Amino acid sequence: MEVELDVPASPREGWREWFADWKEFLVDWMQCQEDHLFKDEPFTPTDWERHRSWRRHCPEPRIFARVFRMLSIVELWLVAVSTFVMLYAHFLQPKGWPQAVSKEYMIIFQLTSFALSLLMVFRTQTAHARWWEARTAVGRWLNVVRNTQRMLMSWVPPSEAHLVGEFARWNAVLTPAACAYLCRRQSYWEVCEDLLQPSELAWLRSCDNPPVKVLAIMSGLVKRTSLSQIERTAVEGELNAFDVALGACERITRQAIPMAYTRHTSRFIIVYLTFLPFALWPYVQWLLVPIIMVLGFLLVGIENIGVQIENPVRVLPMRRFCIGNRTAALSMVRHHGDVQHAIEAGLLAAAAAAAAAESPMAGMDGKGQAAANGAQVGVTLPAPPAPIMTRG
Repeated sequence: MEVELDVPASPREGWREWFADWKEFLVDWMQCQEDHLFKDEPFTPTDWERHRSWRRHCPEPRIFARVFRMLSIVELWLVAVSTFVMLYAHFLQPKGWPQAVSKEYMIIFQLTSFALSLLMVFRTQTAHARWWEARTAVGRWLNVVRNTQRMLMSWVPPSEAHLVGEFARWNAVLTPAACAYLCRRQSYWEVCEDLLQPSELAWLRSCDNPPVKVLAIMSGLVKRTSLSQIERTAVEGELNAFDVALGACERITRQAIPMAYTRHTSRFIIVYLTFLPFALWPYVQWLLVPIIMVLGFLLVGIENIGVQIENPVRVLPMRRFCIGNRTAALSMVRHHGDVQHAIEAGLLAAAAAAAAAESPMAGMDGKGQAAANGAQVGVTLPAPPAPIMTRG
């Protein structure tokens, strides 16, 4: 198990802490490292309507300004180069200086544009493949939470209800533990603070891999039940599926796309855009600066999207996954009594109808049918069992 990222940082004291905090703030400001800027939040029906409408073509000023700030260093460089090209072509080249600006240079960019396109397509598609694999793996977590809880509530006898309740408590903790481990942020523990005792929370925070420890606890609880070997194997299969999905997310977060592709693509774009003004000036003249700024924003923006989604746990709504999985586990336990009540009501009504249909008086006159109807209406339903309580 790789635990090198779990080494605690040395505490900051005095002016060093102040300087480090300001340094982190300035770096985040310059690089526009805002978590919610590239967040892929779940869509509601309203979001889907807006997504399909014509408004998707309109730029959002606030988002545009923040992304432009992220690319400001490249944009300033392109403006400086374009300004130099305009001044050189207008004032110096006509006086006999070397011919550095010419429309004949455009053939070079026409011959190399396909290579730039292939590099960018590979870069963005590979990043999206990583994003989709992580999204699929995280989505599998919800299936595990619901399936395991449903299996235990259906198969475990009422005398072992306390084990089902304890399983639900740790089932609700499983996803926050996985998110805190993958994202290296302690804030995810806030989702389950009311479910854990202080000693349990401190122990999990000190573990090198908290979700694996939670899975071990859940397996131990399943072992203490009276489930048959087949039933226990089915539950363990779901827990193993969670571990496999967690391993996929670990692999994605610990290993980036080979740096050679990232660096070469980025440098190719910068070189391409740096020398493009020398060929564009004869065509666009004084419009060179705004045109090169727009081209730079579009091309570098595509490459920037690939970099941002390369680490999916940074852009996926992990906190919503934590809250959703916690709600799924606890609500299933909370409504378990209603489910059993509905089952018993349906079975009693079906039994009464079957008994009335088999009565020898049913075919003689309408009294049999009336008796059947009366049996169905007059069924006394048992009180729903008490819900399994969890620690809260």
